[in-house]
Amino acid sequence: MAFDVLLESVNVLSVLATAALVVLTIKPCRASGVPYLLAIPAGFGLMTVAFSVQAMQPFLVSSSPLLGSPVEAVWLLIETYGVLFVAFAYARRTRVLVLGESETVDLLVAGLVTLIFLVVIFATQVFGAVDAASTNGEFFLRAVITVATIYLVYETLRNWKLTQKASQGIVTIAFAFFLVAQVGFTLALGNLGSVATFLAYEGRIMSLLLFNSLLLVGVKKNDPVAVLRRLGLAAPAHTRSTLLQK
Repeated sequence: MAFDVLLESVNVLSVLATAALVVLTIKPCRASGVPYLLAIPAGFGLMTVAFSVQAMQPFLVSSSPLLGSPVEAVWLLIETYGVLFVAFAYARRTRVLVLGESETVDLLVAGLVTLIFLVVIFATQVFGAVDAASTNGEFFLRAVITVATIYLVYETLRNWKLTQKASQGIVTIAFAFFLVAQVGFTLALGNLGSVATFLAYEGRIMSLLLFNSLLLVGVKKNDPVAVLRRLGLAAPAHTRSTLLQK
């Protein structure tokens, strides 16, 4: 993997931004007294690890190019887990059908994603082109992240009046930028050039910067509820549910 100063800078900035999100969300989620909300800082923590490995990838594979695909698979799988953790927290908060009702189901989904990813890699190597294995695996994981992000956009957009009141809608815009990033990364898999790469990294960094601004600007240090509201977590559960699962 060739070293690119600009992309490496964005990766490092992504690490710092997600690490900051861990710090900004862990205290409010603990203070909420709702255990599953800790999946949000945990998700951002996994994304921090993923982006850290991505940032180190050029150095890790410089002496052995064969490590490129395994290292990329590792950080992308970790990023997928991170996004799923965040999505599952929102699902539990609003009691989405099936996913929002059972922690066991959430863990099974995460395990199923890993299993399908491995099957895709194995099947491509056995029945298709060996060189396409990593691309197909990445395409699958990007699809999973995209679906999870679409859900997060929907969940924060579902109660737009509350979202707009709490955050001026910035949380939805931040998730939307992250969705744009996934589109860019997916297009980049088709070798569509610098435009797709720019879309991917610009979308990701804009998303993370918006999240940090959302949780930093105008938030009092001793007001954890404001952070949860700005993240769109004050939205009511789906109407079919009557109890909030904890």
